[in-house]
Amino acid sequence: MVEQSIPTRRLMIGGHQFLIGYQQQQEWAWLITTAFFLGGVGGGLFVISFFSDFKLGALIGILAVAVGKTTAHLLYLGKPLRFLRAVVRWQTSWISRGIIGMAAFGLLGAVYVAPYIHISFVPNGVAHAFGIAALPFAFLMMFYDGFVLKASKGIRFWDSYLMPVLLLCYATLGGITVTLALEVLANEATTKRLEWAEIALLVVNLALIGIVVFSARVRGAASELAARLLRQERLGRVFLLAIAVGFGCTLVLAAVSVATHNAATMTVAALTDLFGHFFVLFAILRVGIHAPIRPLPLRGVRSEAAV
Repeated sequence: MVEQSIPTRRLMIGGHQFLIGYQQQQEWAWLITTAFFLGGVGGGLFVISFFSDFKLGALIGILAVAVGKTTAHLLYLGKPLRFLRAVVRWQTSWISRGIIGMAAFGLLGAVYVAPYIHISFVPNGVAHAFGIAALPFAFLMMFYDGFVLKASKGIRFWDSYLMPVLLLCYATLGGITVTLALEVLANEATTKRLEWAEIALLVVNLALIGIVVFSARVRGAASELAARLLRQERLGRVFLLAIAVGFGCTLVLAAVSVATHNAATMTVAALTDLFGHFFVLFAILRVGIHAPIRPLPLRGVRSEAAV
């Protein structure tokens, strides 16, 4: 295991217990990765589908956030009432802002897609206005988790404005690839500009990943250690596989789909992109390394970063 390669020892000072040495965070793994992933892809899918006037994509984007992301968060918390307590600190907390944004996006987006699912008492003009109102909150879903990572000052690898930028670009790419695949499967015409944007964003995202990893040493020894873990042992193999599939395979398939407009090729391209997106995000979360000296939390008490 990667965690076993990071030595730590405990120290008692004034009745308080401290941890000395680098320690890999243990709180955020599969459920938080799923929540971040579904939030970003769902928000991106809604935004791209709205401007493409593709209601099916918008509906799936809303469900990904309102059902998928919310369920993953609730399963992680264990106690749903913690969700309500987190809302009260919206002035300073990105977690609070994100929860409020999720609720607003779900409600406004539901009205937007109401005519599509044959809820006839909502006029089309009113539904479109609600869709416009939902756009800022969908956009928030695409990047706010990056600011949650940025706010984690004890983990220097995350403490960078590159995190919201990376998550925003990934969410946009995911929204484009899923929109294109759904349009093909629904026998609707795809937009040429989206197909080329998909290829361009693959290159941009790969460059951003490289910048995140190779700039880690600027943010201190703990950050540099986190970047090194991305290149070794089991987690490193997962990360490299995600890069190879998420960027290499998707780029080839996207180029082929631009030339052929083959439904199977475009669908597989979306799947490889989502695979890479999920596991790159998983690896970034798992290599969060705490500062060398930090107080151990009281048993049963979680910090805001664990909400």
